[in-house]
Amino acid sequence: MFLLFSRKSVSVILGIVKNIANGRFLHRNGRFVVKVVVIILTRKIRKILQSERAEANYFSTMVFIFIAVLLLAFILNLFSIISTKQELDLCADQMVKQIQLAGGVNSETEQLFHFLCSEIEGAQNISYSIDASYKSPTPSGMNKAIQLGSPFYITISGDAKLGGFWNFDLIHITVISRAAGVSEHYWK
Repeated sequence: MFLLFSRKSVSVILGIVKNIANGRFLHRNGRFVVKVVVIILTRKIRKILQSERAEANYFSTMVFIFIAVLLLAFILNLFSIISTKQELDLCADQMVKQIQLAGGVNSETEQLFHFLCSEIEGAQNISYSIDASYKSPTPSGMNKAIQLGSPFYITISGDAKLGGFWNFDLIHITVISRAAGVSEHYWK
């Protein structure tokens, strides 16, 4: 045949198709030559697409780039989850310091928690719980009082999303931070 491919490339195939469209291969019995060329081209295209050699064509390159971009988006989104976890850890540490110095939970503790939550961008529905033995009766100005030397444990949780591009809500993750402290206030 007069069409030999020295390399498998889409640009070679496109060049031949352009030559056929311009009529350069119609010097012999026009219809027969075009028919043979089309048959050969379809076979070559089929072989290229089914080839398992380590050659990269345009289609496989585009698929590779698409997968690489999705993987990059996933990694960046994963780093935002890690950043959210660090922010919740910082919030838990600040809450422990407040509770230690105040000797329990009061209105200032609630205000601090709401302020810290407003600074955290990657989590929603943030809540906290405190596990401690509380003093009764509760002193004035305190919602819950913790006696001097009594340990307490705070758990802060929030909902984060792992979604990739366009903020898809593909995976919901509950991020939890825990901290512990000891009350430094003596209640009479």
